[in-house]
Amino acid sequence: MSSESDPLIAARRAIDRRRRRERRQRRRARRMRVRVAWAVAYVAVLNAAAWFSLETPAELLTVDYMLNPDKVEHMLVFFAAAVVAIPVLGRWISGGILAVLLMNAGLVIEMIQAFDPGRSADIADFAFDQIGVALGWLVSIPIRRRLQREQQAGSVPARTA
Repeated sequence: MSSESDPLIAARRAIDRRRRRERRQRRRARRMRVRVAWAVAYVAVLNAAAWFSLETPAELLTVDYMLNPDKVEHMLVFFAAAVVAIPVLGRWISGGILAVLLMNAGLVIEMIQAFDPGRSADIADFAFDQIGVALGWLVSIPIRRRLQREQQAGSVPARTA
C-alpha cells in the first residue's frame, strides 16, 4: 500500500490545507482591521486639521445655513466624483484610498479658497464634501463588484500590468 493511497495521510494533508487557509484568512482579516484603523485615524486627523484651519463662525452652522443649495452642490459634486472615480480607477487603486484622496481634495479646495478674497473657506463645505464622498463610496461598492464579476466572466477586458 503506497503512501499516496493511505487515507490517514490524505486526511492529514486536507487538515493541513484547511489550517493554512484559515491562517491566511485570519492574517487578511487582521491586515484589514489595521488598514481600517489607520484610515479612521487619518480621516480624524484630516478633520481636525480642517476644523482648526477653516474658520467658520457658529452662526453659520445653523440648520438653515446647512440646507442651502451650495452645500447640496458640494455633496452632489463629490458624490458624483466618487461614484465615477472609484469604479473606474478601482482597477489600479483601492476604493478606500480613492475616497480618502477625494476627501483630501475637498480640504485642499477649501484651503485654496481661504486665500482667495472673493471666496470663503467653510468647514461646512468640507463636511458636505466628505458626506458626498462617503455616500459615493457606498454606492460604488456594488458597481465595482459587478464590474469585477463581468471582468472575471470575460465580458470586460482584463487589465494588463
